[in-house]
Amino acid sequence: MILRNLTLAPLALALALPLTAASCSDDGGGSSGDATTAVAVKFAGYVNGEDFACDKTFAHVGASDSTIAPLDFRFYVSDVKLVDAAGAEHAVTLDADGKWQDGEVALVDLEDKSGTCANGTTDVNTTIKGMVTAPKGTDFTGLRFTLGVPFDENHSDAATAASPLDLSGMFWSWQGGRKFLRIDSKLDGSANGYNVHIGSTGCELDATTQEVSTCSAPNRAVIDIADYDMATDTIAVDYGAIVAGLDLTADGGGAPGCMSGKDDPECGMVFDHLGIDLTTGSPKAGQTAFSAK
Repeated sequence: MILRNLTLAPLALALALPLTAASCSDDGGGSSGDATTAVAVKFAGYVNGEDFACDKTFAHVGASDSTIAPLDFRFYVSDVKLVDAAGAEHAVTLDADGKWQDGEVALVDLEDKSGTCANGTTDVNTTIKGMVTAPKGTDFTGLRFTLGVPFDENHSDAATAASPLDLSGMFWSWQGGRKFLRIDSKLDGSANGYNVHIGSTGCELDATTQEVSTCSAPNRAVIDIADYDMATDTIAVDYGAIVAGLDLTADGGGAPGCMSGKDDPECGMVFDHLGIDLTTGSPKAGQTAFSAK
């Protein structure tokens, strides 16, 4: 399997998957020279390049060369854009299907609650779907997306929110909002776990409205896939790359693994691999977790 490294663009979050290039109209609601096209972005999970599955164990993970059993593998995607050969962005309007997408946010769910994956659901979702309107003949060569939930949706009540924001397993707290990415594992043959939960921190309430007004660390990564073939590529998400260089058998402090704490020793490398500045919570270049294959 050949993976192409992705770079992270600080202003947009992108994830690229095969696009279904089917023109739906001549004008797409835009100018007379525009066309609206259906988009299907596909994702696949890996651990050190090996296909992810809930009924498998994975060896040689992290600096500790650990064998792990998976527990969960889910994440939210928003602000999806296709990028043309000139570098211009074209926003993808996500379908609202009542389950995986609400029109602004999509949930990618790579676990199926089989094997050791006890946290999630039996249903899986590997494809983000939507529509893009662009001038006829536009050559799309890349895709950008945000790993996370936009602020205006992140702090809604999970008990009353519409799907896919109603999952208790992806909800941190009303003040903190959602877990943008949740990948849990345990060391094979041990009760010790290693969890990667990425979400906003430092969220404060407005004294007057008692609603969340700001988060000092948004912790939303912007993924940029610059070399992307819409017809053939899938976005690979590799847990092994996220925890590369970390000793999964040792906990230097804070929660086991990384749960987005600025003072958690494990979070520095995890955030680097995802393309997030641990100090500011802003996107930065150099992510290694997502690539096109």
